[in-house]
Amino acid sequence: MKIGLVLAVAVLSGVACGVVRPEPSAAVCLSAALAIASLAAVVPARLWRPAGVVAAAVLASMAHGAVARDRVLHAPLALWSGTEADPRRPSVIVNGRLVDDAAAIDPGVRLLIDVDSIDDDRGSHVVSGRIQAYVGGDRAAGLIRDWTAGRSIRAPMTLRQPQVWLNPGGPSERWQVLHRPFVLTGSVKSALVVHVAPGRWWDEWAAAVRARVRQRVASLFPDPDDPTGAVVVAILIGDRSWLDSPLERRLQVAGTYHVIAISGGNVALLTAGIYLGLRLVARSARLIAGLTMASVVAYGWIVGGDPSVTRAVAVALVYLAIGAIGLVPPALNVLAVVAVIVTLADPLTVIDAGAWLSFGATFGIIVGAGRIVAWHDARWPEPTTPALGRRWLVGLCGATLAAELTLLPVAAALFNRVGIAGFVLNIVAIPMIAIVQVAGIVGIGVLGVWESGAGLAGAVARTATGVLLGSSTLVDIAPWLSWRVPPPAGVSIAAFYLTGLAWIGASRSTSRRAVGVLFAVMVFLVAFEPATALKQPPAGSLRVTMVDVGQGDAILVQFPGGQSLLVDAGGSSARFDTGDRIVSPALWASGVRRLDWLAITHADLDHAGGATAVASTFTPREIWEGVPVPREAERRRLMHASPVWRQLQRHDRLRIDDVIIEVLNPPLPDWERQRVRNEDSLVLRLRYGDVELLLTGDAGAETERVLASNSLDGEHAPLRILKVAHHGSRTSSSAAFIEKFAPQVALISAGRANPFGHPAREVVERLGAIGARVFRTDRDGAAVIETDGRSVTVRSMRGRAWTMRVWRTHA
Repeated sequence: MKIGLVLAVAVLSGVACGVVRPEPSAAVCLSAALAIASLAAVVPARLWRPAGVVAAAVLASMAHGAVARDRVLHAPLALWSGTEADPRRPSVIVNGRLVDDAAAIDPGVRLLIDVDSIDDDRGSHVVSGRIQAYVGGDRAAGLIRDWTAGRSIRAPMTLRQPQVWLNPGGPSERWQVLHRPFVLTGSVKSALVVHVAPGRWWDEWAAAVRARVRQRVASLFPDPDDPTGAVVVAILIGDRSWLDSPLERRLQVAGTYHVIAISGGNVALLTAGIYLGLRLVARSARLIAGLTMASVVAYGWIVGGDPSVTRAVAVALVYLAIGAIGLVPPALNVLAVVAVIVTLADPLTVIDAGAWLSFGATFGIIVGAGRIVAWHDARWPEPTTPALGRRWLVGLCGATLAAELTLLPVAAALFNRVGIAGFVLNIVAIPMIAIVQVAGIVGIGVLGVWESGAGLAGAVARTATGVLLGSSTLVDIAPWLSWRVPPPAGVSIAAFYLTGLAWIGASRSTSRRAVGVLFAVMVFLVAFEPATALKQPPAGSLRVTMVDVGQGDAILVQFPGGQSLLVDAGGSSARFDTGDRIVSPALWASGVRRLDWLAITHADLDHAGGATAVASTFTPREIWEGVPVPREAERRRLMHASPVWRQLQRHDRLRIDDVIIEVLNPPLPDWERQRVRNEDSLVLRLRYGDVELLLTGDAGAETERVLASNSLDGEHAPLRILKVAHHGSRTSSSAAFIEKFAPQVALISAGRANPFGHPAREVVERLGAIGARVFRTDRDGAAVIETDGRSVTVRSMRGRAWTMRVWRTHA
């Protein structure tokens, strides 16, 4: 490997270590780098000097990454979020500048703001950082066109810490903070209190161009049910807000969602078009390259500072700059230079999923596609017309295969989905996106000047979009082409890439075959992750996991014989599916590959919103419910996930292994419910030996009175665990009920800084007064309870633990 590539790898690995590792400090790394560099300069040893330079580069890069890491973890803006006891501070006035155009969400509008200062009752305070703010009210959508990137903004808002989810198999809090593109979240009550002023002229010009593109696209594709306009806007200016959630989900499952955005391919096509167009009117290669570079920079400024755009523009600029001085740079060298430049400019690029996808796909294409085309040329050396057409097709298929194979572990780790559908569909999607891009540019360019030409370009874009979206139905026809998979272990990912590189670099055919077999084994391990089964609880143990789903409920019960029951599946929204993003990984991390039962206590969104995604992934044998509400949307969606439903009611009793499940609520309803009621919540009591667990859903005081007077009479188990009803709301957990059940452990599932004030202070104090140990998801993360029927151990993701055992004497 050449020294330049070695140094590039050294810089990238050093920055990655500095960002990911909590120590050593930047000062220590920099001191060590200077010491090693000094020795390398004075020691004449021939081999020592290059090794010393590489080591110094690694350590200096670690220092650079550590500085960026500490800047995020200890951002001064975070001090304005309040304390753990009261995560929300009083309303303050935020002054700053909009980073992106405002995006409409359901409900309200989302703003991303670079803060300049904050005003409160003590005065004005200069502070920097980024806030993601949400503006509520009906008027926000009407003002969204005035809230464009680069404009200054002043608005009163309540600041709070962003939601963090801590679960088995999930990322750590530190990792989530580093990945987040903002420090705090803010809430603005009304759009009327938001004041926006014009920005710099170049920001206003860019915003005007984006607005003009949206306006012309809307005129070219006026049908609101036609997705072509949304696809064109996403490809031309990177605005995906026009895409509806079902369309996004469909493309994600098919593995072609990445093409509906500005990426390296789009910028490369635009760059090539500008370059070739300038060659028709100019002869100087340097002038053409300079004008093309200026055009690409202007385009990047217009569409905004999205990291994927920045990376693509950087690649184009480096390639054009090297070509302008008369060199033909190897593609791998250009990729390495751009990776180093982008990483040094923003060290957090090393943990950016988009960067992994961009650079990984490009690396795979450079390394793998050329070898596939070379194999074709060796078999068909004559440049006949059929061979040239076949060579183009082989190149496209080779590039797609190489990119898909290179990104297999990344897709499994980030999206929990792999398959061969992406390889097949990208062969169609990539050309179609190129056609949509060119036709979209032509269509909006000639609109109002040449109407028939604009109509023709629109028809071409509509046809290409139809082919793109129609191709995604392949997954519906053959669902086995794409499947969900648990995230692979870090060791498996490292072994995958090491064996892959060894296979490519092997020179002898015997060695290549041997390494190829090992690589095939690693592909299987990453694509199916069979080691998940090893994470199940020990035989004879009952494990209960209160999953941290924020403001919602999800309780996983794993029985001694290996069966599993999930009670509720958290909430969901148009842009974030808790069942898919949080509950499913937690189930995999607990050793679950398929659910036996899925119970929905009631159909409120914070309990049933993630159930459809969980059911589609884990295909439960039965779905349990209490009181059905036929008109409820969440229930209707879930009806398609499993054909077997069981309605449970008071006095039902089930036995699973040695665990007894009693249904304490609801009674048989005497009328068909038109809406969901908390008092209809399914209440389950599980007993295993000397341990009793009470799962209460959102049951309120009325249900608790019935339970305290009837169902909870009689002998209790010595060890009792209570899942506190309704997230610790003051409308539940009455003193009489808590004294009656007298739990030693109380579990509360509530969102961090939730707007409802859950759990209520009096409920927590009431539990503390009887000596119960309280575990809360908003402070402790997920809690895992394991018992053999005689002893109980509770551990939280933040490290809290509690253990109790029943000692029995024998006569």
